[in-house]
Amino acid sequence: MTRPTPRGVALLGVALVTYIAARVFGTWELYLVALAFAGMTAVAWVLVTAASRGLTVDRRVTPAHPVAGDPLRLAFSVDAAWRLPGLHVVLADAGAGMTGLPELVVVEDMGLRRPVVAGPRPARRGVYSLPGFTATVEDPMGLVRRRVTAGEPLHLTVVPRLEELASCAACSQTGVRHGGGKRRLPTRDAWEFRAIRPHVRGEPLERVDWKSTAKTGALMLREMEAATEDDLTVLLDTPPRGAGAAQPAAAGEPDEALETAVVAAGSMAAFTLAGGHAVSLLLPGAGWQDLRLTPDAASRRRLLAALAEVRPQSPGRLGASLPAILGGRTQAHRRMLALVTTSVDGDLVAALGRLRRRGVTVSVVHVLAGAPAGGPAPGAGSGDPGPALAAAGVRYYPVESADELRGALAARSGERPARAR
Repeated sequence: MTRPTPRGVALLGVALVTYIAARVFGTWELYLVALAFAGMTAVAWVLVTAASRGLTVDRRVTPAHPVAGDPLRLAFSVDAAWRLPGLHVVLADAGAGMTGLPELVVVEDMGLRRPVVAGPRPARRGVYSLPGFTATVEDPMGLVRRRVTAGEPLHLTVVPRLEELASCAACSQTGVRHGGGKRRLPTRDAWEFRAIRPHVRGEPLERVDWKSTAKTGALMLREMEAATEDDLTVLLDTPPRGAGAAQPAAAGEPDEALETAVVAAGSMAAFTLAGGHAVSLLLPGAGWQDLRLTPDAASRRRLLAALAEVRPQSPGRLGASLPAILGGRTQAHRRMLALVTTSVDGDLVAALGRLRRRGVTVSVVHVLAGAPAGGPAPGAGSGDPGPALAAAGVRYYPVESADELRGALAARSGERPARAR
């Protein structure tokens, strides 16, 4: 609904007072002034009402598929049945949920057919649902305004930027697995041939065996099965923000320890997939999400989408619940566990030691929370968990930031003996 602004109400009041003065003094010039003041508000009312009809706002994100750290921009294009010059539009909640982007965006002139760009701001990993926003149309003098719903909801996923590891000491039983750093993910699914069978109506035709089809005169398909079982389990543990940290982050700042842990888990999984091996990725949430990945291009996309949704889990002690979380993943072919965590306590060390005595190859990538200058060394608990993990036969890789991840996982000197004690 079109309403006068406080300035417009004040102008109408001035017009009324001027009209009363004209009646009292009988001066016809005052009638003209009163009429002019009232006419200004009336003209503004008509212009704003006409411009608000059919008003739509197109909100676009650049880039369309952002990666954490990319310069993120929001572009707004206003369209209406009447594109009257001089009128401006204020978009409320335009960047809601996107840290660093403005909540209010002002389109100075509806008559100009050029988009208004907000940003750039560095994109932060996460899944964002930006609600529809309200557009407020106002005349150039600020006398009248009208609010309309003009924008559609926008869903945006910012995936993490993974490190390209040349080797990974925590991704194999021997302690070092080299990848060369230049291998690319296969573009076809990693499947093995099982049998040839007749085609069933409605099935896709990409696996038609043309040689058998020519012999039989009927469409024949190659039946495939997964080529590999899970030969690495990556478990990402994300305690609540500030748990075990020497210096909790201020409100509104990104949790650097959490982001480093996400990058570490994703980089290890991507490295293993690029080497032609399958991965079982356990991610926190309402429950523990079990993501089975095979070495194909689709799994890379699934990996990034799942990592974008990772949030700190509810408080709990991982050591006590570790056997239930892993289930049967440490049996038979699933005998490698890589744990990425921001907190290591005595219960967790004991639980990992029990897994090690059962013959499971265990590696811990410990993301250290920063300590204040001149304070104690970072880490969970009262000291460095490295010696206790080494005594339990667990390989230990402390990491302070994502920039150090490549060197920490590739450094042989950072390994701990994988022999059960």
